[in-house]
Amino acid sequence: MKQCTILLLAALLLPAWGFAKTQVPASRIIAQVNEGKAVQYSDAEIIGTLDFTSIRDTTADERQEGIKGIFNGPTSTYWSQVRVPLAFSRCVFRGDVLAYVHDDAADRTTNVIFHKDASFAGCEFQGKSHFKYAQFKGQADFKNTTYGSEALFKYAKFSVDSDFSAARFQDDANFKYVEFPATAVFTDAVFRREANFKYAEFPMAADFEKAGFQGEANFKYARFRAAAIFADAAFQRPANFKYAKFSQNPDFTGSDLTGSSDFKYAKVQGKPFTHDLLKNR
Repeated sequence: MKQCTILLLAALLLPAWGFAKTQVPASRIIAQVNEGKAVQYSDAEIIGTLDFTSIRDTTADERQEGIKGIFNGPTSTYWSQVRVPLAFSRCVFRGDVLAYVHDDAADRTTNVIFHKDASFAGCEFQGKSHFKYAQFKGQADFKNTTYGSEALFKYAKFSVDSDFSAARFQDDANFKYVEFPATAVFTDAVFRREANFKYAEFPMAADFEKAGFQGEANFKYARFRAAAIFADAAFQRPANFKYAKFSQNPDFTGSDLTGSSDFKYAKVQGKPFTHDLLKNR
């Protein structure tokens, strides 16, 4: 009888053991980058701070060296070069993921350039996700990602399509000043707090179809040079498009503007925005 009980318990625990994620130290990933080896992990828990600014291939930006800060003395900018592809799938980052670090004491900023594709599809960032000033030379795949704290992409630069479809931003999503040279995909994304796209540039399509804005949707001064798609999007808090510029009629078909909306000084094809454009929503 005792043996049967043990076997039954083992059978019940098997599913949990089968779906347990492999634990990978963040230091191992940094070592792989330093060795020039491609990084590829699926269904893994990344333990510790994954600091891409700590890799060996880091050099000073001579254009910025010695430039005076507003309040401090000379400031230094460094660039860490990630020259291998990154492929994370359904991984959980227990610690911070850093592609931007500023040292106040040394007045030194280190940013990261991702020269190959960087994929974090289906991943969960439980700590910081700092990609401020990061440059993505290959594809940037952040679809179906979850962010437990601020998703910091301010000033980031993307070279090709960037995919944030079905992403879940539990805290602020900061894409202020980002230039999206190719299609920016945020379909089905959920922004629980502020979605900050202030001054963002969208030369190609900006796709926010079915996106949910539970905090302020801040597109103030944003520039949409191609299709601006907000069909079936839900704006529960203020939708701020003040001073935004649209090169063609934006698509708000089926959208829900439950919160207040501000299109003051916004322009469509050089003409003042009119609320007639929202009639068919």
